[in-house]
Amino acid sequence: MATPTADPTLEQVRERAVDMFAQVQEAGLRFAGSVAETWTAALQNVPGVGAVTGRGAPAGLLSSPGEAVDRFYDTGVQLLEAQRSVAHQVLDAVAPALPSSRR
Repeated sequence: MATPTADPTLEQVRERAVDMFAQVQEAGLRFAGSVAETWTAALQNVPGVGAVTGRGAPAGLLSSPGEAVDRFYDTGVQLLEAQRSVAHQVLDAVAPALPSSRR
């Protein structure tokens, strides 16, 4: 016969959520690194992609280090927005288990 399980405490729910966020963030960083490595390898021998390989960029691609920085941070913003969305989904999922559900 199965034994009944107690409802998780608020602290247990918080710990699970923090663990999940850490796992999502780690997976996102691994994914971003993998994509960067893949694109760098794929574009390594393509003429005119110096912004990726360090051999000089043609017009229309990353024309300055400042533009490279902007694109890097724009990607970071997109990752953070995705993480925020996941956080809201987790909160919606665990809200019924919380003693008082205020958002």
